Amino acid sequence: MIQQELPRWVFASVSKHFNAIATVAFPMFVEGQPRDTKDLDQFFELRMDGPWFTELSKNYWRIYFEVNILVSTTINETNFHRIHSNVGVVAAKFTEIQVFKYGTGVNDDDSLFGCFKLLQDSRNREILKIFHFGQIDDTTKLTQASIEGHYELDKEIS
Repeated sequence: MIQQELPRWVFASVSKHFNAIATVAFPMFVEGQPRDTKDLDQFFELRMDGPWFTELSKNYWRIYFEVNILVSTTINETNFHRIHSNVGVVAAKFTEIQVFKYGTGVNDDDSLFGCFKLLQDSRNREILKIFHFGQIDDTTKLTQASIEGHYELDKEIS
């Protein structure tokens, strides 16, 4: 049986994993988090879909989730590669993600639940994907790109 805390543990661990690259100059926001970005010239936003659960056999589960990060960068007249540099910083963090039992509840003891692997299977389109959207509109000098990766763990949960 899946523990009710598992979706929260996954999200908290993913947030912490990617927040490690956030700086004052390049802050991270979580989708839905209130924010004022009008004075920021670069930032990134974390989004996650899942986790999804499939019981492969009795008490043995496949857990899968997707991470999508939107990178926003103001066009800089002296460095037209800046959006690509920022995308590179974020893409490099798409590595294994350790999921810990974060929280303050009875089952939250900060111990390691498991290590999720970044899926790399071009036949099934499980690749790290980078999409550049360019300048969003003519009135703002904002460019955006996204990085998407899919993660999986097979684990016995009793």
